[in-house]
Amino acid sequence: MNDLASPRLQVVVDDVSAPARVLADVKSVTALGFADFAVLIEQWAPVLDIEMFTNDWYDGAAARVLALLSGWDTRGVGYILREVPARTHHRAAGKEGSRIGLDELRTIVGTGAEDLARLEETAGRGCAGAS
Repeated sequence: MNDLASPRLQVVVDDVSAPARVLADVKSVTALGFADFAVLIEQWAPVLDIEMFTNDWYDGAAARVLALLSGWDTRGVGYILREVPARTHHRAAGKEGSRIGLDELRTIVGTGAEDLARLEETAGRGCAGAS
């Protein structure tokens, strides 16, 4: 891991309000099986652990997580979002990091997308000027 590692977004599901549909939702965005999710939920461990501000984040991971969590909000599913430092082991981070809300995540995603667009625009102008 290099010094430029990004923070991670973790989602912990409230085991009291986790219907089977939640497991199906999480399975659709990860490679884990239903039994794995049930154990994670029971242990209050993150069911989603995503590195933020990477190519994958900008190429759709952020949008997928926002859509998933927005749907959970609509259905009343309880969850906790945490932004954890890059060096925190994903299974050990259950109580570490900053707790954030869905609106804060929307702001983070929007700001990151704007920053990326500015960088791409600047890089495009630099390439055009080099011709």
